[in-house]
Amino acid sequence: MSTETLPIPPDAAPVAEAALPRVVILADSRFFVRSVPVNASGSAEDVATQVELALETLSPFPVNQLYHGHLWKPGSAHALAYAAYRRRFTPEETEFWSSADLVIPTFVTAFGYPIATGGTVLFTGPDFVTAVHWGDAGGVPSRVLTEPLAVDASPEERSQVREAVLRALGGTNTLVELDAPAYLPGDLESPVQAFTASGKTLSVSVADSSALDVRDKAELAARRRAKARDLALWRCFIGLLALLLFALVGEGGLIGLRAWGRSRQATLDARQPKVDRIMAQQTLATRIEELSTKRLRPFEMITMVHVESATGTKKPDSIQFLRTTTSGLNVLQIEAQTRIGGDLALYQAALRQNPAIASIEVTKQELRDATTSFTLVVTFKPEALMPAAAP
Repeated sequence: MSTETLPIPPDAAPVAEAALPRVVILADSRFFVRSVPVNASGSAEDVATQVELALETLSPFPVNQLYHGHLWKPGSAHALAYAAYRRRFTPEETEFWSSADLVIPTFVTAFGYPIATGGTVLFTGPDFVTAVHWGDAGGVPSRVLTEPLAVDASPEERSQVREAVLRALGGTNTLVELDAPAYLPGDLESPVQAFTASGKTLSVSVADSSALDVRDKAELAARRRAKARDLALWRCFIGLLALLLFALVGEGGLIGLRAWGRSRQATLDARQPKVDRIMAQQTLATRIEELSTKRLRPFEMITMVHVESATGTKKPDSIQFLRTTTSGLNVLQIEAQTRIGGDLALYQAALRQNPAIASIEVTKQELRDATTSFTLVVTFKPEALMPAAAP
C-alpha cells in the first residue's frame, strides 16, 4: 500500500523540538511518507537498498540530496519510507545533528508503542496533528498523515483538524491519542532510546537506529565506527585507571608493611639488651653445667678398660698400652701392642661386654717382628662417665 502526507505549505515550520543532548526530533510536516513493497525474506541491507531505489523513483531529487530513513521488521512485506529535501533544513537547524545519537521525525517514536493491527496512534502537538496507522499485519505502519496547526489555533479549530485527519485515514479499530513526544534521557549503554508522551513510554531500538535516522548513511556508518573506537579507547582508559588504582593500593600496602616492619624492628631493638642479658645468663648456666657434669675424665676411661671391676675390664698382661689420647668427652684412643695376637681378639670381646662402653673399633693394626701393634678407639656411654652423686 502507498500513502502520502496531506498537502502542507512548503515552508511549514518545524516542531518546537530543538536539538536535545542525544536525540533530535523533527517536524513530521518536513517529510513525505510512503509504504514501499519489499522482499519479506530479505536482509536489513537488502531492504535498505530496495528503499533507496524506491525513493529514487518517487522523489524528484536523487537520494544523496535527501534526508531519509525507513522502518522495516523481518517478515514484513513492506517498509515505511520517509524523506525530505535537504535544502529545506537550514544550517542553524542541522547545527547539533552531528553530536546527536538519533535524528528522526516525530511519528517514528510511535513505532515503539504496542498496538494491534488496524490501530492508530494520534499525536497532537502545539502546531501539528499526526496519525500513524497500522493497516496490516507485520508490525510496520502502513500510513502516516500529518496536518499542521497554527500555534494560536482555538480548541474548535484543533478539533476540526483532528477529525479531518481521521476522516482522511478512513477509520481505525483502536485510537490512542498522545501529546507530542519528548526524549527521555537514559543509560548510555541502554539498548533502546526512550520517549515519553501523555505519561506513556515509547521505546525505539538502538539496533534499528541506523535505518530510522534521517542523516547521511555513510556518515552514520563512520560515526558508528568512531563511536566503537572511542568506546574501546574509553574502556582501555578505565582499565588503565583501575590498574593504576590497584598499583597505588598495592604501593600503599607496601608502605604500611614497611612502617609496620620498622615498628616491629624498633620494638625488637628496644628488647635486644634484655635478650642479650638472658642469653649471657643462659650461656653461663650451660657452661657451669658442663664444668660440673661434662668434664673430661681420662683416668676413669683408662680404669674401665684396664681394671676388672664392676664397670671395668681386665686387660691381658701381654697387651701393653703405649699412648692414650681422648677425642671429645666420651672417646678414648689407645695405641698398644702385644706379642700374642690371640689376646687382642679376647680383649676386644671382653670390652664389648663392658656395659659402660658404647662401641669399640680396632684400627692401624700391623704385625712386625712377631709384635702386633694396633689402635683401639673406645666410645663410652655418656652416663657411664657422670660423677657419682654426693652422699
